[in-house]
Amino acid sequence: MEVVKTVEAQGLTLCQDITKIVKDEFKGALFKKGHQVTAEDIPVLLSLGKEHLFVWSKEPGMVHENEAAEVLYQLVADKNMKPTKISEGKIEVVAEKDGLLKIDQEKLLKLNLLAKIAIATLPTNQKVTAGQKLAGTRIIPLTIEAERLAQAEALVGNEPVLSLLSFESITVGIVTTGSEVFNGLIEDAFTPVVKAKLAEYPNATIRFHEIVNDEPQNITAAIERMLAKGADLIFCTGGMSVDPDDRTPLGIKQTGAEIAFYGTPVLPGSMLLVAYLNGRTIVGLPGGVLYSKRTVFDLLLPRIMAQDKITKEEIAGLGYGGYL
Repeated sequence: MEVVKTVEAQGLTLCQDITKIVKDEFKGALFKKGHQVTAEDIPVLLSLGKEHLFVWSKEPGMVHENEAAEVLYQLVADKNMKPTKISEGKIEVVAEKDGLLKIDQEKLLKLNLLAKIAIATLPTNQKVTAGQKLAGTRIIPLTIEAERLAQAEALVGNEPVLSLLSFESITVGIVTTGSEVFNGLIEDAFTPVVKAKLAEYPNATIRFHEIVNDEPQNITAAIERMLAKGADLIFCTGGMSVDPDDRTPLGIKQTGAEIAFYGTPVLPGSMLLVAYLNGRTIVGLPGGVLYSKRTVFDLLLPRIMAQDKITKEEIAGLGYGGYL
């Protein structure tokens, strides 16, 4: 590209979008890249403060921002996403269906460490909906070396930075624990809370619900009955603390499930438990879920509903930002 005085630009082709901004009213490209400047355009451009313009002058080995944005989009988006039109050198990534957004944060960091490349995304492991914007891609200058884009392609490889996991249909069971509820001394207030949170996930159908006392063998038996009838996901509510009467963790363990973690560095909700058994998930919900509006359960629920297996190392990483 070349830099020319605006008053001398008649007949030349812009190689950048010219943006107009009116506070609280408008922000957008008044003149698009590729526009041929006319005599009438010059006073308008000057009124925007554009005394000089970049006009197109193709240089070997350099890639324009629009073409570069398309390259970056291909590195970022998976098959369940679509691009917006290019605007001011930027392409945004849009979800084509509901799902769990996953970000390869290591690849994203390495890409953004390459000079002149900028990719911004939503946080990973969150529920997104069809039509929602997930990320934006662009280069910082108007042109970039083709060699640098080749570096980016080699860095990403065959798996894109973003992926979208579907919320497949799942059958849910709820085991309400607590002798005080079982004996009718107090009303079950926990189940309505769980049902309200699951209402945001139309892929989930609650088919089973049992109320049992605090005896571990009864908790185990209730879980096993639900699994035998086809439950994919079971929530056990209550009985997760260190009190002597709270035996839900033992009841879950006795099913033979692998306990991925019991306890999280997130407050409230630190006593949450997640276990896996033959591809099914069992979750022990602490009392904080009943009391607090937002807990670790809300952080992990999108992953649980997408049946995305959670590791102990990932849980340890939630301590940063985990004071809710």
